Amino acid sequence: MTVVVLVTVVILLCLVFTYTNGFQDGSSVAASALASRAMSPLQAILLVSAFEMMGAFLGGSAVSTTIRGITSWPDRVDLLPVLASGLIAAIAWNFITRFLKLPSSSTHALVGGIVGSLYAAGGTRYIVWGSPADLVHPTGIWKVVLTLFVSPLAGVVAGFVVLCVLRFLLLSATMKVNRPLKTLQWMATGMLAFGHGANDPQKSMAIIMLSLHAAGWHASADIPPYVRLAAGLAMACGVASLAPQIVRRVGGGIYKMRVLHGLSAELASAAVVLTGSLTGGPVSASQVVSSSVMGVGSAHRIKGVHWVVAKEMFLAWFLTLPCSALFAWMLHLCAFQWLDQCLHQGVLP
Repeated sequence: MTVVVLVTVVILLCLVFTYTNGFQDGSSVAASALASRAMSPLQAILLVSAFEMMGAFLGGSAVSTTIRGITSWPDRVDLLPVLASGLIAAIAWNFITRFLKLPSSSTHALVGGIVGSLYAAGGTRYIVWGSPADLVHPTGIWKVVLTLFVSPLAGVVAGFVVLCVLRFLLLSATMKVNRPLKTLQWMATGMLAFGHGANDPQKSMAIIMLSLHAAGWHASADIPPYVRLAAGLAMACGVASLAPQIVRRVGGGIYKMRVLHGLSAELASAAVVLTGSLTGGPVSASQVVSSSVMGVGSAHRIKGVHWVVAKEMFLAWFLTLPCSALFAWMLHLCAFQWLDQCLHQGVLP
């Protein structure tokens, strides 16, 4: 009976985390289109939610494999409290950063929370670090960290290059070109939402699969359709409750977005996020979108970029991993240690 309760709690926490991921990163995905007035909030919610669902179903399982690869914990029920404490820490951080109106990285929060709880439960024994020397086929925590820190840089470069190319192609264009550009923004936003749906929900799917394996309820590595459906719906619900403060911070706080800027940022972000999804790199959409906006702003007028706002975002990103890890570590030691002991001693049924 205890195992049923623990698995249920972990799955529910995964869905809550995915919901918070939706209003965090989903707000960033829709920010450029909303800031440049290419679509209304309702249109953005419907478009992004639909493509997020499609990405969750059709996006493969490469990112899920990467997240599951950060731990070597055996398939035992004592993994369940570890997953629960990591998820609670990640959820708490997402709500804190929403309250502070900062586009934090849900991926950083989840990885930090899981690593912190793993360390609290077993030290470094069950954490797969990977080799920093392996840049071609990275594994474990090293692959996650490498992806999370390389992808924002790729976003800046991609945003800069895309705007330069589009400005060259539209050198002799008039203001009438704005209408077809807004139409293209629908396509670009859909691509970005699909890439995000193929990336972020898989992180929750990975934790759900770890819990099912720990309980002995699912032996295959394949993600069942009902897990994809649950994660996709939770993400769509999170997108539906967009955080207006985060939309304003990403869409206008970094750089005053116009139609061409919005299209450039969306194309650049979509390219980076889709690449991450295909290669199994767990990228942070909020990081990629924000850094793409910085790249676009730098290409147009570098003095127009609000670097103070960018500095605040970078600070939030860098604090997320250690803060969520520390919170999960403390939470597991204080609240879940007794449950671990009971499970080991067979006290609970």
